[in-house]
Amino acid sequence: MTLSALLRLALAAALILPLAARAQESAEATAVPSETADPPQNAPLPEMSEIEAAWAEGDFAFVRENLRRHAEEIGTALAQYRYGRVLIEGKGGPADPQGAVTWLQRAVDQNSTAAATLLARIYLSDVPGVPRDAGRAVGLLSRSAARGEREAQYVLARLYTAGDGVAADPEAAFNWYLAAGEQGHLAAQMALARAYMEGTGTAPDPGQALHWLIEAASSGHVEAQYILGRAYELGRGVTPNPAEATAWYARAAEAGLPLAQRILGMRLLDGTGIEADPALGLRWLTRAADAGDPGAMHNLGRLYATGTGVAPDDARAALWYMRAADSDLPRAKTALARFLETGRGLAVDSDRAIRLYREAAEAGDTAAARRLGQLAGEGALEGVIAPQRIVPWAVLAAQAGDAGPETWLETQAEAGLVLAQSALGQLWRDDPDRQDRAVAYLRAAAEAGQADAQAALGTLYATGGAGLAQDYVTAHSWLNLAAAGGSASGMETRETIAGLMTPEQIAEAQARARAFSGGPQPPGTVQTVTETE
Repeated sequence: MTLSALLRLALAAALILPLAARAQESAEATAVPSETADPPQNAPLPEMSEIEAAWAEGDFAFVRENLRRHAEEIGTALAQYRYGRVLIEGKGGPADPQGAVTWLQRAVDQNSTAAATLLARIYLSDVPGVPRDAGRAVGLLSRSAARGEREAQYVLARLYTAGDGVAADPEAAFNWYLAAGEQGHLAAQMALARAYMEGTGTAPDPGQALHWLIEAASSGHVEAQYILGRAYELGRGVTPNPAEATAWYARAAEAGLPLAQRILGMRLLDGTGIEADPALGLRWLTRAADAGDPGAMHNLGRLYATGTGVAPDDARAALWYMRAADSDLPRAKTALARFLETGRGLAVDSDRAIRLYREAAEAGDTAAARRLGQLAGEGALEGVIAPQRIVPWAVLAAQAGDAGPETWLETQAEAGLVLAQSALGQLWRDDPDRQDRAVAYLRAAAEAGQADAQAALGTLYATGGAGLAQDYVTAHSWLNLAAAGGSASGMETRETIAGLMTPEQIAEAQARARAFSGGPQPPGTVQTVTETE
């Protein structure tokens, strides 16, 4: 993954805080009964310092009541802002979004930048009783941003980036990111790193991209620390440096990022960029796994299965593989299936093993796909999975040199399974001893309408491969049919050879393809599948 892609992932977080959720949670945690007695009417008004002390002690009921009095009786912008904040967060009582909007607007009218920024966030959030109004938020943020409020600058930049409440303007977004980043706003610094890397709103500048990434990481931005570790590991924009990579992973791990904890744990186990410390590596890996990182769970399973840095323990390995598989990690499903198939750490359960292999294979795990191909060759999938679904797995296993899956494919091809004929034809077409049978299988599948076989057969005619005489007209005919069936390779090869043909040849090829589409007569000479001598 490139540094640019990593930066995009890190900046995919939500634009605004979930104020409604925070308000509800805070209200549930700090609400007081509505019948709480009012203070005496002539009670002296506490100083703001007393209210701040009560806030520090968690006495939010006192804070709420006396901020209200300050906002009403003294009317300072600071009191109005703080009271509005208490109301939106539900401190000392139920959340009151509409009341918050009222008091924050009064503070805004007295030129409070903090109130304008918070009120803008409310208008950008899904707060009950307050309709979303991005345009109004832009106006509020513009006031605060122009006066140097870095949070307002960052949020305004995000709105210019997204075209939310204002016309999209990458240059304006960049300028506001820069203003906020220069004041130490971490998310803005990350945005600047991305902008310089991708040339969004400014000229591309890898040096500046690295500068801002380091700024954010050095100031504690956890994702930036991880991305910088990856950059030093992979040499993305910097000279590869395993020790520097490990140092940044360690900072992100200490800050609680499970992915970084997993990587640090593995590096401590094998001594990459740091002195090996298996015991500490195991602790970091376990910490990441306990935090829910599926990769860490799988790695722990592998450590206990192989006895790497720990005493071998199949039962514990199976437990970690199971947790990772439950998190839908394909390679963990494959590992767990192997344990179930062989009875390591668990009772033998072939049916469950096959289900797990299939789930992993369908998610792209090649080891699971190959094992399924092997099982097909052993006859273990008979009546369990439809043959046409098995074909790609058998091909993968056959390509890896497994004899059983190839025999299975041949049996299915002889039985008339079109997908097996197509697959076996493509598998054998470069084998001089079996080219005739390969062509026969491809022709049978092509005549049955299998697009991949049509494309492969057309390509052989185009190149004169597998012992066929080069014949552009027949090739073009088969490639036409393949393209009509959705074969991208058939379409591409057809366009290539069309440049080598006369208009008369192309017309003849198209006529043959049309004729075949309307009846049983295929382009070229019909051949039959022959048995080996």
